[in-house]
Formats: sequence, C-alpha cells, structure tokens
Amino acid sequence: MKISILTNNESRPGFDSEHGLSIFINHPIYKILFDTGYTDVYLKNSDKLGLKLDNIDIVLSHGHYDHAGGLRFMNSHNSINRIYVHDDAFNQKYIDEGSVRYNGMPFKKEELVELNDLFVETSGFKEVAPCFYLLSDISHDSYNDKYYVDGHLDDFHDETILILEENKCLSLFMGCSHFGVVNGVKAVKKRFPNMKIKNLLAGMHLSSKTIEEIIKVGNELEALDIETIYPLHCTGKLAIDYFKKRFKDRCIILKAGDQINI
Repeated sequence: MKISILTNNESRPGFDSEHGLSIFINHPIYKILFDTGYTDVYLKNSDKLGLKLDNIDIVLSHGHYDHAGGLRFMNSHNSINRIYVHDDAFNQKYIDEGSVRYNGMPFKKEELVELNDLFVETSGFKEVAPCFYLLSDISHDSYNDKYYVDGHLDDFHDETILILEENKCLSLFMGCSHFGVVNGVKAVKKRFPNMKIKNLLAGMHLSSKTIEEIIKVGNELEALDIETIYPLHCTGKLAIDYFKKRFKDRCIILKAGDQINI
C-alpha cells in the first residue's frame, strides 16, 4: 500500500507543516484518510502531491484539535464514504499546562451539516470490512496529569488504532498513543496473536519524556518484534533521533510531503 504524509510537525521543502497529523493510505482495497490535522494543511499538501481525496473513508484517531480539526475544511464534494470516530471523541477536552485551555475538537458534530450523516460512531473492537479494523477502549496505566475531559483526568479510551491487513501482515496507525504506544501494540497482538506486525506508523507522545524513559520504550518495542517503525508527530526529536540510532533501517523518518510504499 502507498502512504502519503499530508500533515506532520515537519515537512519537506515546498510543503506545509503544522502541529498535527494526517496520513492518506492507498490500500489495495480501500482509500483511507487517517486524521485531518488542525487546519487545511492536509488538503494543500494533497493537492501538491496530485492526490484526489475521493471515495475515501476517514478515521479520526481521537478527539484532539490537532487530529480532527481539519475536518472543518472537508465537505461532501470530496466523496466520503464514512467517517469513523469513537462515541466519546466529541466530549469536552482540556489541557492544563499552568493555565487551562480547550484542547478538543474545534466544532460540534452537528455544525458539520454536509458531513453529519456520514459519521459512524465506534467503540471497542470493530471489523469495518475485510482487512480493515478499528481498536479503542484500550486499558493502560500511562500516567496523565494534565489532560482532562468533562472535568476529570482523561483516560483516552476514545483513542482508536487503525489496523490494516495485507498478505497476513498488519500495519498499525496511531494518532498520539496517549494510552502508551507499547500498550497499543500489545492490545493489537492480543487480538491478532498469529499475525506479524509489519509497520507501526505512530505519534508516540514522547516529546516530554526523558532519554531514560525513551530507552525503556525502545526496549519494549524491540521485544514486540515490529518490522519497521515510523515515528511521527508528537514522538519528539529526542525520541525520533534515538529510535533511528537504535533501529537503523528499521526506523524510517517521514515528513509532510513524503510518500512511501509499505
């Protein structure tokens, strides 16, 4: 399948970037847009790449602005089949970094009049179609002391992993891995115990972690026998540089504007 990075924190020359994530996936059976970033950057970059976002399914990984905000700039003229999102992704989400600010979706679902009938709310494990799965409500013990939803600490049960199967191998897509990237991979392996994880494309939410914490994650990812790792978005420069040094050719660094066959 061919992967195009439409939004990421860094971009190739001639392409736009922003704090956010959007990936276009041209699977042999499906065309999927995984997340939409915050603004219309993903649409601008798709135009530059000559991509037509038609006859697509959209998967929103979770209810933060930098993954779902770009949906405001999409409309029914783009020929969308369905928009998959967890039931609770539209809840009111905030972040406290000394001062509290809103961190959730910058719109209400009913405001997206042209798209409203396309939403499919999901939870738990869902087989969307052959070779196309969604997994959420992942139990974890990741420490969170700054993200809130509806007045309490967010457990990120709405964060959804996109799982695509091709030739008996799995490719995993994670938006921010707020549940912990290792926990996410383990949850997938529990569902698919006899399948190889070929690709992990993920924002790993390690930008605020120490090198010791990053090394621990690296040790755990090594033990999970993932063929290729693609660290994106909120993984952070320290972690990306470490993973590249550690995993070498098994770690591929991508920026907005990059396209790769996996």
